[in-house]
Amino acid sequence: MPSSEANPYECLFELSDIGLVERARYGDSAAFELIIRRHNQPLFRAAIGVLNDEDLAREAMQEAYLNAFTNLDSFQGRASLKTWLTRIVINQAISSKRRQRPEMSLNHEITHLHGESNERDPMGSHMVNVSNPETEVSRQQLRQLLEEAIRALPEIYRCVFLLREVEGLSSADSALCLDISEVLVKKRLSRAREMLRQRLLRTMEVLEPDIFEFAGKRCDVMTAAVMEELARRQRTGKS
Repeated sequence: MPSSEANPYECLFELSDIGLVERARYGDSAAFELIIRRHNQPLFRAAIGVLNDEDLAREAMQEAYLNAFTNLDSFQGRASLKTWLTRIVINQAISSKRRQRPEMSLNHEITHLHGESNERDPMGSHMVNVSNPETEVSRQQLRQLLEEAIRALPEIYRCVFLLREVEGLSSADSALCLDISEVLVKKRLSRAREMLRQRLLRTMEVLEPDIFEFAGKRCDVMTAAVMEELARRQRTGKS
């Protein structure tokens, strides 16, 4: 005999992001939790693209989710929910980076990430000397090698590469998230590919799904932290 206790998620799994947003706007916490679980991976990649630090990236994600929940009514569906959330987390990451380096102005940070920075000779001291992997190296070692190479990219190239090649956003959506032109997105992506070298690029097709993995326990911890804070705010009446 089936249990009379309904699973709060059972009716939500088939909903689109738009459907989940509509439910979340009416206070359905299960719908917002599913939004978090669906988008933890891409938002982690976006945050680490800016911050290059896992702890700071997680903090930026949590604040971004809370900001998104508070401002769900501002989501109008002109861009996908993934793009909307990605832009929020990137802005949060920029603010976080400014707090880590208070001597630098916010305008400097935005100009550095969004502006027409010097595109010439970007490698300099930023790139590590990544040796070619042997053909027998394990998948895990290859993934680690690729993650290290991506981390070594200058920030403006790392952000574009993670959004376009790893997360699969279009040039238009990446440009929207980073507040730069599509032309600049394409230019920076080309430079990032060049810096990562052909040997690493040949491994991308099989490695992409596991890069900067944010699933399992890490996904659960992030989801629980956001939901706990939302519950606290609802109890205290704080938005």
